Amino acid sequence: MPSPVLEVTDLTFRRGRPILKGISWRVDPGQHWCILGPNGCGKTSLINLITGYDSATDGTMRIGDSVFGDDDWREVRRRVGLVTNTLTTYLESGEPVLDVIASGREAKLNLIDLPGPAVFREAAKLLKQVGCDYLREAFWGPLSQGEKQKVLICRALMAKFKVLILDEPCAGLDPVAREHYLQWMQTLAARPKSPSLVMVTHHVEEILPAITHCLLLKDGRVFASGAKHDILTSANLSAIYGAKVKLTRHGERYALRLG
Repeated sequence: MPSPVLEVTDLTFRRGRPILKGISWRVDPGQHWCILGPNGCGKTSLINLITGYDSATDGTMRIGDSVFGDDDWREVRRRVGLVTNTLTTYLESGEPVLDVIASGREAKLNLIDLPGPAVFREAAKLLKQVGCDYLREAFWGPLSQGEKQKVLICRALMAKFKVLILDEPCAGLDPVAREHYLQWMQTLAARPKSPSLVMVTHHVEEILPAITHCLLLKDGRVFASGAKHDILTSANLSAIYGAKVKLTRHGERYALRLG
């Protein structure tokens, strides 16, 4: 059995009230996960703990061979790519796009000490790969939501990581932009030696064909976890959302409606 890319065991988190209540979950090499659950179930809190933006109340957390509490998590989280709209609140409007991308190498925001030319060349190459070469001289503030999401992906890819966390990556995108974005993410997941993807979403329509496993959360606990085709069912989704819903499948994509 290979070592997990990411593993949490009996993870708990309180902030005045219990938010996460004994979460145990692991991501093995080659797996791509989707995290689903209603508002307030603990999805964002779990991601914040993994990336070191909050500290767990109890439990253990491991990324590769590093254990939270034993290692400097500021260094460890460089191995975790993160795409989240939360970052947009910290980025200055006048930050050059290439600086935003280059900052991903050291997991820092709003660069003061600029990296060398080689890092900026790599940033420009990534920008071209996502079809946004025209943004090389642009600034962060005026970008569209879709452009910002792609720039944040490029920023995440600057790090040397084994897992890429996508926290509601399609939020704010119109339907066409969302589909283009999802197609690009599918291409990324299919690449040889692709990092393990962990996609947090409210919408089953956004679950990529490349996703292999699902983690369902309810009331701060793991409701179900495992292979996508076993876990993603109408009965399970009805249970976590507290309403009768019907899951349908069209090819390798899903849709959900009230039952």
